[in-house]
Amino acid sequence: MARLDQIISHRFRGFAQHESTMDGLIAALDFGVKQIEFDIRLTRCGTPMITHDEAARDSKGQLHKICDVFARDLSSLGGDFARMPSAPELFKAIATHDNRNCRVLIDMKDAGFEEMLYALCAEHRLRERSIWVSWLPEVLYAIHDIDETAQSCLSHWCQSPNLAVRSVHKVYKANLGRIERPERTYVHGERSGWFVDGPLKGELREIVNWVCVPAKQVSAALVEDYHQDGTQVSAFSYKTRAAIETAEARHGHDAFFSDAKAPFESFI
Repeated sequence: MARLDQIISHRFRGFAQHESTMDGLIAALDFGVKQIEFDIRLTRCGTPMITHDEAARDSKGQLHKICDVFARDLSSLGGDFARMPSAPELFKAIATHDNRNCRVLIDMKDAGFEEMLYALCAEHRLRERSIWVSWLPEVLYAIHDIDETAQSCLSHWCQSPNLAVRSVHKVYKANLGRIERPERTYVHGERSGWFVDGPLKGELREIVNWVCVPAKQVSAALVEDYHQDGTQVSAFSYKTRAAIETAEARHGHDAFFSDAKAPFESFI
């Protein structure tokens, strides 16, 4: 049977009208969630903002890439930008909240900014509570180079992504399960990820503590393989406790991303 501490609030969905907002964060922490996840992208001037997609809409409905806008212009752009918190604001809110046992999953969508974000995490004394998550191996190799004890998680597809996914993502493919250290270290404004045909292998497998895979792609065999060396498995996403319980019974993975408040409320 799934436990409350296995469920991750995915972008604080269900806790506020909009995902990835301060209102959603505070509501999730006030509720007593045990794990939260959020995404970081950087503006053109290098300001880390809490947002998932590589682009957002202004008050007129026009789309702008996060990497093309300056932080000074966010409030005037309005729309999605007006409610987008910065990473320093969010980290401070987490650090000063009474829910001090909540684990923090930091999903980095850009690479090349790891030292700054690691320092920000340490400044707010969140290092011991954090897991560094990314679809970008560049990020995870860099975090490991900064701190070999840092907990990290590779998100990846373990089955070939369909055409719908490929239409909005740049898809890289692992070589026989291996993702070697990429030559590039800087990624800004890209929407991409890696297809690993089955479980991860090689140096990156030795580095990460977790993997995160789509709920429709997870399998008992995949989980069993990862569990052989203690790598834990999470999957995204679920909206009901029943779906979570069914997945745990079938596959035995360790954590579940939730896109709704209902699974948390079921424990009351």
